[in-house]
Amino acid sequence: MAMALQSDNGEGLVGLRRHTDHIRLNSGQLLTLRFAEPGDAEAVQDYFRGLSAQSRYRRFLGAISELPRVELDHFVHAGEFDRFSILATTATKAGVSETIVGEARYGVEATIGKLEFGLSVADAWQGLGVGRALLSNMECRAAASGAEAVFGETLSSNTAMIALARKSGYRFSSLPADGRLMVFEKELATRAMPCVSARLAAEGFAVSALHSRAT
Repeated sequence: MAMALQSDNGEGLVGLRRHTDHIRLNSGQLLTLRFAEPGDAEAVQDYFRGLSAQSRYRRFLGAISELPRVELDHFVHAGEFDRFSILATTATKAGVSETIVGEARYGVEATIGKLEFGLSVADAWQGLGVGRALLSNMECRAAASGAEAVFGETLSSNTAMIALARKSGYRFSSLPADGRLMVFEKELATRAMPCVSARLAAEGFAVSALHSRAT
């Protein structure tokens, strides 16, 4: 059984930070991929406020200017309601702080037993490989937690997300009840990108939304 890690105390944060990955984009920029923590709340809210209206609409499938306080609290507490958030960050030029340039959130959809996810990338960073890195890293973490398949929904007009999902091997279908939306799904038989979570899962320290819930 995978081990669920606490997110609201020192021991839990140390555990979550073990699942941090670092990759280098084609531009040479170093990207850090890590779980969101309670201390990230203000930065996460600033990130969503800084997205263009179109990017926020595509991410949340509707008009929104910021995350409601309750949703923000859930976003930064790993394991609440079987949900986890990944932040993509880059270091500032001085190297003393970081900037959020993308995020992905995933969790169990209890009715079908699969992981559902959504992601976004800061407007200035779109087209630079951040979305692909987030998606692949999320897949690896999900597979490490025991997921066999993941799926997402996007607007049929969101050509960037559709192109990314197609290149990543997702199958598409439409929603009869809502012609605006498309569903894309992928079985996690292989992982395009290795991640720390995969190694830790092999050692019995997986952060899992499938087997138990962090409290």
